[in-house]
Amino acid sequence: MSLEKLRKSLSDEGKAEAKKIISEAEKEAARIAEEAKENAKRIKAEGKETVSSALKAENSERMSAAQLSAKKKTTEARNRMLEMALEEAWKEFIKIRGNAKAYEKFMKDTITESEKELGNKVTVFVNKQDNSLAKKISKNVDLKAVEITGGAIIMTHDKRISIDNSLEAIFEEKKEEIKSRIFSETKTK
Repeated sequence: MSLEKLRKSLSDEGKAEAKKIISEAEKEAARIAEEAKENAKRIKAEGKETVSSALKAENSERMSAAQLSAKKKTTEARNRMLEMALEEAWKEFIKIRGNAKAYEKFMKDTITESEKELGNKVTVFVNKQDNSLAKKISKNVDLKAVEITGGAIIMTHDKRISIDNSLEAIFEEKKEEIKSRIFSETKTK
């Protein structure tokens, strides 16, 4: 499934869920409004102006509460949809590991650029699966594997400077941009 189809599917699911929640909230608001109208008619019939004023205030308060509840439910639905979309984006992002040529190029670029930037006295940390690939690229690979999904972390021997090019760090760095794109796509559709 392409990223665009996945995004559209997630967007459609999120919109459907948001519409459902908004519809439920609107029905609840309508029920509350109808209930308040019935109460207002009863009190008017009794001719108690002060009670009628209190009821109007209560009605307004209930309407405000219902609107607030609807907004809260909509926000919660949008946040759930956003989290699901981020999970799917992460799954798509780490599929680079499945493309051997692309992943090898990514690793080579990542490691060589970081080594150039930090100098020769560095240590390259990778996960267990990437150890042999990293050793083809650099002679500075540490024997101890790190707990990352992929990519590499390059650190000076004195451990004062490091460059984290793990897939997690790259994704985290782009997360706000991804959220923004997902949010704008779901808002306009």
